[in-house]
Amino acid sequence: MSSDMLARRILMLLATSSVGFLTLMTVFIFREGAPFIARIGLFGFLSTDWHPTAGIYGIALMIVGSAVVTLGALLLGVPLGLACAIVLAEMARPRLRALLKPAIEVLAGIPSVVYGFMGIVALLPWIRVHLGGAGASALAGAVILGIMILPTIIGISVDVLCAVPRAYREGALALGATEWQTIVRVVLPAARSGLVAAVILGMGRAVGETMAVIMVAGNSVQMPRSPLDSVRTLTANIALEMGYAAGEHRAALFATGVVLFLIIMVLNTTANLARGRKKARSPRRAVSAMLERFAAFRAARKAAPRGPDGASSGARPRKVHPRTVQAAARVLLWSMMAATLLVLLVIVGFVLERGIPHLSWTFLSAAPSDSGRGGGIFPMFVGTLAVTSLAVLLATPLGLGTAIFLTEYTREGRLTRLLRFGAECLAGVPSILFGLFGFVFFVVTLGLGWSILAAGLTLAFMILPTVIRTSEEAIKAVPRVHREVSLSLGASKWQTIVRVVLPSAIPGIVTGVILGVGRSISETAAVIFTAGSSLPRAVPTSLFDGTRTLSVHFYQLAREAISADNAYATAALLVVSILAINVVAYALMDRFMRRYR
Repeated sequence: MSSDMLARRILMLLATSSVGFLTLMTVFIFREGAPFIARIGLFGFLSTDWHPTAGIYGIALMIVGSAVVTLGALLLGVPLGLACAIVLAEMARPRLRALLKPAIEVLAGIPSVVYGFMGIVALLPWIRVHLGGAGASALAGAVILGIMILPTIIGISVDVLCAVPRAYREGALALGATEWQTIVRVVLPAARSGLVAAVILGMGRAVGETMAVIMVAGNSVQMPRSPLDSVRTLTANIALEMGYAAGEHRAALFATGVVLFLIIMVLNTTANLARGRKKARSPRRAVSAMLERFAAFRAARKAAPRGPDGASSGARPRKVHPRTVQAAARVLLWSMMAATLLVLLVIVGFVLERGIPHLSWTFLSAAPSDSGRGGGIFPMFVGTLAVTSLAVLLATPLGLGTAIFLTEYTREGRLTRLLRFGAECLAGVPSILFGLFGFVFFVVTLGLGWSILAAGLTLAFMILPTVIRTSEEAIKAVPRVHREVSLSLGASKWQTIVRVVLPSAIPGIVTGVILGVGRSISETAAVIFTAGSSLPRAVPTSLFDGTRTLSVHFYQLAREAISADNAYATAALLVVSILAINVVAYALMDRFMRRYR
């Protein structure tokens, strides 16, 4: 067997890992939860009563809670996100766009527990003082989630708007349209499918969020009658009760995971179909029709007879000049952009300002004491390093192998679409579902227990889509001529990949790995289910030891109000680490793209 054939088979095996893991996750979650739904009946499971001690399991109120906070998040996040995307793609200068877009996307890596902590210390007191109630409410959950989904919506929307051909804008401007008319009547309709996909993916992020919602939404199982009422979401219900659930109670929580899994899969599939429609059909015909209608309208106005005052007698006079509308729109959009940046920067600045003064060598090198009120974070730091290192070591070859297979050994077809669909769906699965699967498969079925190994395996598949996507884009960016020259000199395909393509794509591949490191460090929900949350007294010495990571440690300190100073210091360390990791990743990617631009 030739080296090329052997490499192809190995890479194909690696490439099927994403689809295989998604299938395995689906099987195990449904195996644990579907029989319970079949036993009590779908309508019984969708009732409004949830009393596990009485054997009553109805999740309708949790579905309502998830729907309420998600709808509120979209009402806040979609207008702000689209406004920022329009400013960055259509109004900002290239240098400003190159600065602001990565800055906003970097903020997407901030752990969700930090957003939840900001909700506890700033948003909840403000709601109590100015609006009344307990503070922890559906409104608080919606606001926090609305802020959290902003980077997702902005990042995807900017890419979609920038992909609209420049000729469409030039055609509208040549016909006399203003910049704002061009955006509203040409650019946005042409990018509609991609923008819808961005909103749906933002919705999926809101539905699947766990830790931030637990910290600010109140978690009461009740029908909310006002935005100030406490609610409990599907994800919060699983996270709060899985630690002590057993028997039918645990089966009911897995059944809740089944419902959540189906919701997320529907949202991801819808988003993929929307993006597929955008790629499948060119917007040229629709845009041409818009331009023709706009030209016909202007021609009709010019041909219409005019009265003594110079106004067209056959048309209603315009009340507001288009230039005035454009100026007002620019002011509004730039104001929304400034408000969004201000909120995100205030969150980071507040945490750093409160936390950095409490960082010290003693805090970094000592073990915790008095339930975390004293001492330091060294065992948690080592545990985080161990879990993250294991996840990256496992995900990198799988992700890189998948990317090589998709770009070098296959053509666009059913297999390629299936593999990409599996990776994209895996990227959209909430961390709480990874935690459920990791718990039932790695912790229980394989007998690994709460351990570094179980957490590392779970996180490896969480970050796999990130490594695949960035590696694939990096390999695609290597000019085709490099491959052709190598092949013409007698090198085999595999030799060309190893000696020419991969060395050129290393910066982009490293970017994906670094982003995966950031995702692993910031993860909380999945780690609680697989590595445990007990406070360690000593550094873990084996992969089979349980551990508490920095994000989990911060969550426990913040939610249980154990130590404000240590919570701020841990949060500052997490934020600095994530920001540094993301800045390095984007700097590498920018350098790589400039090289082949």
